[in-house]
Amino acid sequence: MSAILQVESVKQSFRTGFWMTHVEVLHGVSLEVPKGCIFGFLGANGAGKTTLIQLIVGLRQPTSGTVRIGGYDAVSPMAKAKIGYLPERPYFHDHLTGEGLLKYFGTLSGMTSSQIQARTPKVLNEVGMSHARKLELRKYSKGMLQRIGIAQALLHDPEFLVLDEPMSGLDPMGRKEMRELILRLASEGRTIFFSSHVIPDVEAICEQVAVIQKGRLIGCGPIGKFLSDGPIQTEIAFTGLELSAAKKISELENIRAIPEGGVRGIVSSQKETTAVLKKLLAEEAKVLWVTPIRPSLEDLFHKESKT
Repeated sequence: MSAILQVESVKQSFRTGFWMTHVEVLHGVSLEVPKGCIFGFLGANGAGKTTLIQLIVGLRQPTSGTVRIGGYDAVSPMAKAKIGYLPERPYFHDHLTGEGLLKYFGTLSGMTSSQIQARTPKVLNEVGMSHARKLELRKYSKGMLQRIGIAQALLHDPEFLVLDEPMSGLDPMGRKEMRELILRLASEGRTIFFSSHVIPDVEAICEQVAVIQKGRLIGCGPIGKFLSDGPIQTEIAFTGLELSAAKKISELENIRAIPEGGVRGIVSSQKETTAVLKKLLAEEAKVLWVTPIRPSLEDLFHKESKT
């Protein structure tokens, strides 16, 4: 699968303070985003996510290294034509209607009036905002503003969408709707690159993920491989054995009673799982379930943070 985004050995520094000293905020970042995938870019606030995104969409040039979109330098018109971009804190003139906003941004991007008129109803329908096309933006909710922001990013029909914290500030229902929208856009063949500091949002929908910390990439690749690097624990639940007797099984940890009238415990390896099951069967206990507990991105992220 070919890559639509290639970031190679990118460093970025800024001048800051009274003496305008150089501070490096990105330290040799390299990653690739395959075409047609949902790629999550994860990191705490201040980790360097927005700085890298500004390089990807061509708003800045790296101090060193290269950023290419579809083989073109990110600052070139050919690369920018492939990108739809929603900033983390977009500013929209709130006296405009949804339809007026798309006309404004379409004109800025060089689209003709006929192209804007043809695309506007399609993108409004795509993001579920057809009903609000005549409504002024000052009357939009946070979720509606995010949706109209994605509509303007889609207007010129780009193949690569870059969304900076698209779920920031949304309530749980708004987050669910945004996840569904991103999945739908990806199903149409677009590549979605979105940043977030909210780990479950990334874990729920992404095929690939990169984690950045203090300007350095600490992990990148398919999310399944990323999660398989952590320890695999197993939860075992059973009946027919008293809690006091269960506590004598040395391999079981975090033992407690469950509402079903039995006991559950955690074992920390496949070998110990086999040993516990043999002991339970020997005691004629009834096994209710054996459930692997895979590590979350949050577990791995915190583990990397401590190293």
